[in-house]
Amino acid sequence: MANVSNEIEPGGIGQDGRRFHVPCKTATNIYAGTMVAQQVSDGLLVAATSAGAGPAIGIAAQTVLAATAGQRCLVETDRIFLRANGLTTDAFSDASLIGSPAYALDDHTVADNDNSGTLQQCGTFQGMEADGQVRVKISPDSVVGALTVQAGRGTFAAGVRAIAAGITVTATSRVIASRVTEAGTDGDEIRVPDADRVVGGPGTGSLTFRSFLSGVAATSDTSTFDYVIVG
Repeated sequence: MANVSNEIEPGGIGQDGRRFHVPCKTATNIYAGTMVAQQVSDGLLVAATSAGAGPAIGIAAQTVLAATAGQRCLVETDRIFLRANGLTTDAFSDASLIGSPAYALDDHTVADNDNSGTLQQCGTFQGMEADGQVRVKISPDSVVGALTVQAGRGTFAAGVRAIAAGITVTATSRVIASRVTEAGTDGDEIRVPDADRVVGGPGTGSLTFRSFLSGVAATSDTSTFDYVIVG
């Protein structure tokens, strides 16, 4: 899927939502009617599927092209918007449960799954239109404000495993890891030091897990482990 290069209809349903201005990332293009998000690292506004972005916070209510430093964009949120439906295995249907998470495939299309942790949530599913469009409630209160939990699995190579694809790391993220198989000379502890945590959304955020045995790096560990990221 691809982001648009022109304004589109916002597709709002019911009364207008809440509106506020958010400073844009310098040199970025944002088109009216598209889903937008903030970069996890600095809070600047970008298209919803930009690398390093958090969950969608609303719909752009104006177009900003080649944003200058400090330029702000008007965002509308706390409202149901009509979005294009994903295809085949990504598609919502009338059988989808109301209130289930919706994920941004691009800045105007939604999926019913996160594509193995690579997509950010953009709101909650609120039903289907007769023409196949998806009703999505977009609100920072229901997405950004909620406690986020991410999970995955990795395998050590020489006692080290970097995880970057599809994860969001914040300054207050808590990381838990547990070994599920033992291989090589496995350690007795898994660490993610502060120096190995890079704050950011998918595409920029990362964690490096390290195995230790009796306080010394276990460089022969090839075990597989599960991890959970909270917040």
